[in-house]
Amino acid sequence: MSVKTLQAIVGAFFIILGIMGILPSVNEGIFSINNNRLVIEVIFGIVELFCGLIMLYGLFSHVRRHTIYKASMIVLIFWIARFVLSVFIWGFPSYITLSSGLNLLLLISVELIIGSAVWLLAQTYKS
Repeated sequence: MSVKTLQAIVGAFFIILGIMGILPSVNEGIFSINNNRLVIEVIFGIVELFCGLIMLYGLFSHVRRHTIYKASMIVLIFWIARFVLSVFIWGFPSYITLSSGLNLLLLISVELIIGSAVWLLAQTYKS
């Protein structure tokens, strides 16, 4: 898979996730921050949508590499903040059973895979 393909996939992912974060009636599933914090969900949705658009726009135009690098780093910073808030601050179970522990590990691995893809894109466009 080429970096451009990864950029298209990650850009589309963030556009879809951003739209889902902006629409209050849509459930984001495991990517939901917290149902009680709709304002924060909308803010993160707008940032995710904007950065996804920049990533896709960079495929079809002559956007400077440094701009895509900055957008990727902004996405990564917001993704890490979102991850910490949704998993460790608001979503950590009060006690862990085998089932909830496996679900937590699955969620953490998905978050790390997406974060790694964004990091890889950022490093590719670093000048």
